[in-house]
Amino acid sequence: MIVDIDIGNTRAKWRLSSEGSAIEHGVLDARCNEWTALQSLRSYQPERVRVSNVAGGDVAERVRQIAAKAFGLEVEFAVASKAVGEVVSGYEQPERLGVDRWLALLSGWELFRSRCVVVDAGSALTFDFLDEQARHLGGYIIPGRQMMLDSLYGGTSGVRSGASQAVALNYGQNTDSAVHNGCLAMTISLIEKMLSVEGLGMNNLVLTGGDAQSLLVHLPSSVAHVPDLVLDGLALALP
Repeated sequence: MIVDIDIGNTRAKWRLSSEGSAIEHGVLDARCNEWTALQSLRSYQPERVRVSNVAGGDVAERVRQIAAKAFGLEVEFAVASKAVGEVVSGYEQPERLGVDRWLALLSGWELFRSRCVVVDAGSALTFDFLDEQARHLGGYIIPGRQMMLDSLYGGTSGVRSGASQAVALNYGQNTDSAVHNGCLAMTISLIEKMLSVEGLGMNNLVLTGGDAQSLLVHLPSSVAHVPDLVLDGLALALP
């Protein structure tokens, strides 16, 4: 039994698996101190706890305490490195690549075994590119949709959030829908651009992250959706 945890800036996803098959899974508030859902896995007597953490040292220490108290285990934290298997980092300082992005890259290569784009739609929207030899070419990091909205609502005097409404790609006919629909249009346009840039040849694109489900309906059917891409990468980085 293995507990895998993907801790982002706002959410923490966890999965209990045995011999590669998921038994239980869930989502937690990464900023919350009470991770009772993990403590409840004590009855399964897990043998390992593998973690991807981008939420900082305080959260890491909290997970260490829970794993020690509930399971009597030391946490195995994944780190970004120069290479794992065939995948080679494209960062000048590989250890400075976000570990979640690194694990998603490992999973992306495992999925396609070819040139691909790995997109994580979370608090930030990240793009990472692999060539046909599994070399990481680098990537982009831009604000996620909620961060875009927070920036507009917090940084302008004339733009204020109104009643919540359905978000679509049609033109907004009031300020609130113009903001929401515009942020969605920007996000979708950039993702689609990655599939069509001449010379890149990036026909394979995998999407993950908390915002992925709401984006899929506006994207080509060729886009792969793997919700647990980072969790899958833990098994590749820490076999």
